[in-house]
Amino acid sequence: MQDSLLLIRKVTFKDADCILDWENNEENWAVSENDSKYSIFDIVALIGELQDVKNAKQGRWMICTKEGETPIGCVDLTGIDFENKTAEVGILIADKNHRRKGYALMSLQLIEEQAKELELNKLSCSIHSGNLASIDLFKKCGYQELVEETKEIYFFEKWLKK
Repeated sequence: MQDSLLLIRKVTFKDADCILDWENNEENWAVSENDSKYSIFDIVALIGELQDVKNAKQGRWMICTKEGETPIGCVDLTGIDFENKTAEVGILIADKNHRRKGYALMSLQLIEEQAKELELNKLSCSIHSGNLASIDLFKKCGYQELVEETKEIYFFEKWLKK
């Protein structure tokens, strides 16, 4: 999948060190469900599992700039329910130098196309209330805010096919 400025590609074993750094960066924990360190063995096992999206019921795509395909972040589909045609989406622009440049917006649009190829109809996400950039991103991409169940987490969804 390509856009004029970036592409997303399936995660590969060559991404293990990069992902390990991102997953173990405590700054990222504030906007994720992670709260402990991973080992390289955990990451390699995860990457191996993610090679079969249908069985793993999740997938990870690396967000890369076209100049050299250097990874700057990743976008995930998790909790994929092929029967109900739904999944949760999450995105991380890990390299702070690439934030606020439209890469997250383009990546979200690209993963929506990937979700359609997987025959999914609806994507949803949960966002910590302090993550205003993500809240703005998902609203800009047409995700509808659901009833707020807590003051700490906002829930959004988007129907890809109507």
